[in-house]
Amino acid sequence: MAQLKLRIKKVSMKKPVTKELGFATRVLTNGTAEFDDIVKEAGHNTTMHKAELRMAFELCMDSVTDMLKQGYIVDLGPLGKIYPSCSAGWYEKEEDMKLSDVKPQLYYRAGDEVEAAIKSAKLVWAKAGEEEEEEEEGDDTPTPTPDPGDQGGGSGDQGGGGTTPPSGGGGVDQN
Repeated sequence: MAQLKLRIKKVSMKKPVTKELGFATRVLTNGTAEFDDIVKEAGHNTTMHKAELRMAFELCMDSVTDMLKQGYIVDLGPLGKIYPSCSAGWYEKEEDMKLSDVKPQLYYRAGDEVEAAIKSAKLVWAKAGEEEEEEEEGDDTPTPTPDPGDQGGGSGDQGGGGTTPPSGGGGVDQN
């Protein structure tokens, strides 16, 4: 398989702490792989009809959804794992921590093959025409959200939705 090439765009953004205007980066994606496209591609070179494959895939997604709603870590094989997490910030004293400051969220940990492909991607600056083309297509890629504790002004999380991995405590197995 060819090496992944990610087109990077410079975006204007305010630094959360100082409100200073600066710049961050974001990936220009190659579009969205729709559910129907995935089903069609998955059915190549099989004897399964796309309706059978769609039904099986939807049943699996229903199970994944149910397991996440019950607080389970969901292992999606080579794709990776999705699991409940939370973020709350850092406190010097335990008694300063309030449950109202904790925000539940989901965390995705990519499988080894997916992570290796992304980390080894060749990064290139997007050309002006590419930027306009993607925006016209209704780009729904999330705008980079810098870590509130980030003092650097850049965006540390590119495309992860701003989620924070769970800490060592809390009984969540990250493997």
